[in-house]
Amino acid sequence: MRYVTASEMKEIDRHAIEEFGIPAARLMENAGRAVAEEARKTAPAGEAIVFAGYGNNGGDGLVAARHLSNNGYRVKVFFAGKPKSLSPETNSNLESLLTININPQFISTESDVENISGKIAKPGIIIDAIFGIGIKGTLDSFYVKLIDKINEIGAPVISVDIPSGLDADSGNPSPTAIRAARTVTFGYPKIGFKNAEADKFIGKLIVADIGFPDTAKTESLAKDKTIRLRTGRQGIVRSGHPWIFRSQISKAASGIKPGDIVTIQTGDGKFIGRGYYNPKSEISIRLLTFEDEAVDSGFFRKRFKEALEKRRSLKAITNAYRIIFSEADRLPGLIVDIYKDTTVFQALTLGMEKLKPFILEAIREELKPEYVYEKSDSPFRKVEGLKDVRMWWGARGESPVEIFEGRARYLVDIEKGHKTGFYLDQRRSRLGLEGFCKDKEALDLFCYTGAFSVSAGLYGARGVTGVDIKEEWLALARENARLNDGVAEKSEFIKGDVFKTLKEIYDSGRRFDIIILDPPSFLRNKESLASASKGYEELNTLAVKTLTNGGMLATFSCSHNMPNEVFLRILKRSAEKAGRKTAILKRCHQDIDHPIVRAIPETEYLKGYFLKVNSI
Repeated sequence: MRYVTASEMKEIDRHAIEEFGIPAARLMENAGRAVAEEARKTAPAGEAIVFAGYGNNGGDGLVAARHLSNNGYRVKVFFAGKPKSLSPETNSNLESLLTININPQFISTESDVENISGKIAKPGIIIDAIFGIGIKGTLDSFYVKLIDKINEIGAPVISVDIPSGLDADSGNPSPTAIRAARTVTFGYPKIGFKNAEADKFIGKLIVADIGFPDTAKTESLAKDKTIRLRTGRQGIVRSGHPWIFRSQISKAASGIKPGDIVTIQTGDGKFIGRGYYNPKSEISIRLLTFEDEAVDSGFFRKRFKEALEKRRSLKAITNAYRIIFSEADRLPGLIVDIYKDTTVFQALTLGMEKLKPFILEAIREELKPEYVYEKSDSPFRKVEGLKDVRMWWGARGESPVEIFEGRARYLVDIEKGHKTGFYLDQRRSRLGLEGFCKDKEALDLFCYTGAFSVSAGLYGARGVTGVDIKEEWLALARENARLNDGVAEKSEFIKGDVFKTLKEIYDSGRRFDIIILDPPSFLRNKESLASASKGYEELNTLAVKTLTNGGMLATFSCSHNMPNEVFLRILKRSAEKAGRKTAILKRCHQDIDHPIVRAIPETEYLKGYFLKVNSI
C-alpha cells in the first residue's frame, strides 16, 4: 500500500482539480458521504455531533452532517476555533445545512469548551472534522482542551482524513489528538500512520476512494491531446533524442495546456512518442517515451527501477549517487540524487512539476528513503514560468548529511550547498587520484567543500591547499578534512578569487606537485565558446607554470558546449605559452550514475585530463 506525506497529498489533490478538472465540490461531497457511511455502521441511529474546522476538512464534516440528517440522525454542528473565511465549497455546504434547519454553534474560547457538556448529552457518534493533514507544531491551549473534552465524552469518534491533533507525517500527537474509533482517510493513508504509536488515535483505518484520477484516465487524456509536427525536414525528430523545438510543431489540438502530457505524431499522423508540452520554452516538447504507453505512476516506477539497477554496483563504494539523470534516464527535466538515507530531487520543467505526484510515489516506493527534500531552484524553472521550491516532503532530515566515497567521508549540505549539495559526477576522478599523490604538495582550485582536497590527503599528499570564493563552502571543507584521519593536519583552505589567488601563488614562487583545476562552467551556450576559451586558457596556463617539473595537472571542463577537441587545443596552447610539454596520464569522464547516451550528445558534458607536465 502506498503511504503519502501531507505535502504529497496536497499535490495529489491539486493535480486532481487543476490537471484533471475534477471539481473540488465533488471531492468534498464524496469525502463527506464516505464519513457518513462509516458513522452509520458505527452507530445506526441517534444523535450525531460534528466538530468542524474552517478548512476543507470542516467542509467534509458538513457534508457528513447533511447525509446523517437525511438518514434520521439528530445532528448538531460546532465550528471550532477563531472564525475564518470559508472556501466556496465549504460555504455552499454550510448553506445546505441552514436550509434543513441545522444551525451551527461556534466555540472559540476555553470557557466555550467548558460549556459544551451542558449543550450535548452523550451522543451516538461524533464526527471529528476540526483539522486536516496540514497541522504542524504544537496546538494552542484551546484546541488541546477541546480535543481532551471530546475524548472524555466517551462516544465513538469518526475522524475525517486524520484524527485532529495528529501529525500526518510523524504520526505523533501535537501534544494531544483525538482517539478515534475509525479514521476515514482519503485516497491514500498518510505516512505517519506507519508509526505504531499512531494506532491508538486512528482506530480502525478506512481508505476511501473519493474520485482521485486513476491510471486509465491518465492514459486516455494523453491520447486525446495530440500535437502534429511539420512535414518534411522541419518536422524530423533526431533518432532517440527527446527534444522537439517550437519551430517543428505544425498543429496542436485544442484544449492543451502548458505542462500537459501529449501524444506526438508526424505530419501524416504516425505515432512518434509521448511527452509533455510547454509552449513558453524553445524546447516545447520533451519526450518521455517512444512507446504507445501511459505516463502514470507505473511508468515512473518502472523508470526508477531501471535506473536503480544500472547503479547497483556503486553501492559497494558509496552511499551517495545520482539515480535519475534527466534525459539520460528517459525522464527529461528530473534530477534525483541519493545521499545516505535522504533523497534530493529537482523538477526543472513545468511538465515534471505537474508530474510531481508520480515522482514522489516512485521515490517513496522504489528508493524507500527516510527523508525527501525538493531543491527545485534552477534558472531553468524561470524559463519554464516556475518559481523555485525548496522544501522537505514529510519529516525533516539532516543537513549536512554524512556520506562515504571509497575511504573518504564527507558532509553534504543539501539545503544550502550548490545544486543538490555535492559534485557526484566527479567521483571517478576523485578516486582516480590514488597512486598519484603520495608525498606530493597538492593545490585544489575551485575546491568547493574540499572533496578533491580530502581525496588527495587520504591518498598520501604531504600537504593540501584548497581555494574558493565562499567562506561557507570552505568552512564545510575544513569539517570534511577533520572527518578524515590525518587530513586536517596537512590541509589549509584559502578564501579568494581563484584567478587572483593563483597569480599570487605563482608570483610568490611557491610551486605544487599536483594542481586540481575544476572550475564552474564558463560558457552557458555555444555563442560564448570563444570568450570562455580565453578563461580556460588563462587558468590552465598559469596552473602549468605553477607546477613543479614532472608535476601533474588534473584539469576539467563541465560544459557540454565545450567540445573535447577544443578543450584539448586549449590545453596544448596553455602548455606552449608556459614553455612546458605535457603527456596524458588519464582521461576523465563523469561516473556511471551520469550515463552518456550517444543519441543525446548533451548527456556528455564532463571532460578532464590528468596531464604530466615537464620542462621542454
